[in-house]
Amino acid sequence: MAAVISRTHAGQAERRLFELFRREVAPNLAALERRRRQHRLGYLAALAGTLGGIFVVFLLAQSLQQGLFAGAIVLVGGFLLMQWAQRSYTDQVRKAVTPVVCGAIGDLSYGVGAAPDLNLDRLAQIGLVPGYTRGRIDDVFCGRHRGTRFTMAEVRLRRVRHGRRRSSRRVFRGLIFALDVPRPVPARILIAKDGGLVGNAVRGWIKGLGGIQRVPLPDEAFEARFELYADRPEVARATVTPELCANLVALAAAQDGPPFQAAFVDSRFFVAMPRRGDQFGIGSVFRSTALLEQEAARLLEEVGIVHRLIDYLHGERPSLGPAAKSTAADRGQDEQPGPVVRC
Repeated sequence: MAAVISRTHAGQAERRLFELFRREVAPNLAALERRRRQHRLGYLAALAGTLGGIFVVFLLAQSLQQGLFAGAIVLVGGFLLMQWAQRSYTDQVRKAVTPVVCGAIGDLSYGVGAAPDLNLDRLAQIGLVPGYTRGRIDDVFCGRHRGTRFTMAEVRLRRVRHGRRRSSRRVFRGLIFALDVPRPVPARILIAKDGGLVGNAVRGWIKGLGGIQRVPLPDEAFEARFELYADRPEVARATVTPELCANLVALAAAQDGPPFQAAFVDSRFFVAMPRRGDQFGIGSVFRSTALLEQEAARLLEEVGIVHRLIDYLHGERPSLGPAAKSTAADRGQDEQPGPVVRC
């Protein structure tokens, strides 16, 4: 997401982060630096061993096919060793730094590998995320912001096909948010990204088989970006209000990455936001621990995305620049949208 919503709150969180970092992490930096150097040596040793092993394999191989096969085994083994050296160090860094980031933000807890609030099979069933055969949950943050309880998890989904040729393809990597809603929503509602004329037609046919149908809304900006589906159209129209439409359109406009999707399922509001790379990665065997305080500040910004999401759903926007203010005035619009129905 492009901008921080509340600069005052962000500044306070940054100040708390630096205080906590210097009190709880800085005294252990020397020990962390020693571990980093040890793991870096292990990484480089694995790399050298892999390259040397491949050279020896091809030198001793009796045929090209034999050399390729043995070389591939050596390459995979070396890659796993290098990954282990990097991951074992970054895991230590996360254990040291992530609690400090959570303490700076406040009312936030951190875990790995399990998110009870996310029923991925259920979310795939309605179409919020693609169908998958293997799912992995990495970093999980749970907390409360503006009276809204939330769970944010980094999720990876793959689809494996078995047949003559086994294939594996990543179908989703990114963040999934689960937000409490003030009252139950007695319907399954999917707010899907617009797929174009053909894509929308195919998706509408598939969703029809699952018991949910396309629900048009008289909102051109929303319809240009999203398609609304529900098993109870009247509940969908009452739930996806003009205010919520405006908030979702603004959120989509502020997004840097691929389009997101959202859904009301089992009395919670979910958002699936594709993201590239390790969203909450921190530390590297090739970066000095002297830079860890700067990395912690970047992690604070990344973790704060869930607060910014909730702020958007409450109708808050970044301050408009002079050009944007002028455009809004020309159109007869206020600089800030009106009151927003909380999701």
